[in-house]
Amino acid sequence: MIKRILSIILIISLVLIELGSFHSSKAYACSCAFVEAKEKLELFSAVFEGTVIDIGETKSSSQYSQVREYTFAVERAWKGVKDKNITVFSLDGGSNSCGFQFSKDRTYLVYASQDKDDTLVTSLCSNNLLSSEAGEDLKQLGAGQLINSNNEEDIPSSVTLYIILSLILLLIIVAVWRIRIRTRK
Repeated sequence: MIKRILSIILIISLVLIELGSFHSSKAYACSCAFVEAKEKLELFSAVFEGTVIDIGETKSSSQYSQVREYTFAVERAWKGVKDKNITVFSLDGGSNSCGFQFSKDRTYLVYASQDKDDTLVTSLCSNNLLSSEAGEDLKQLGAGQLINSNNEEDIPSSVTLYIILSLILLLIIVAVWRIRIRTRK
């Protein structure tokens, strides 16, 4: 009888020890692979650093169930962004639905894909980062292109060259005309 009680106590102890050895950790509904920043630059349609200036409402998407709209003031870009303000959508529901929740007035390094509707979409697996935590990615990406604050594109160098050559030609014509007038007198 004592052997039986000791056996039951031993079995219960082993079960409790085994249950205690499992560590609880967060489990996400999606599985994401780690990718280096240079690879992400090739994979994603838009790569930029910007500050969240507006968090919009959720809406239904043709490809996803619910997405939330985020508007960014872009500071610099590496790919796919030319305007100062840009809108990106993320799955609503945060990490539980593989979505990425941005916070207003925070600056992020954002990796976004273009969906069927030509809108930019990002997720938890895009590996977006707060700029303050994106040191390694920013180092790999390089300087990027600063985006104008007045939302105007820089004048292309060919247009600038055309304007300069036109002014030079105009000065030559005026000079020749003045020389002809002097020689006639």
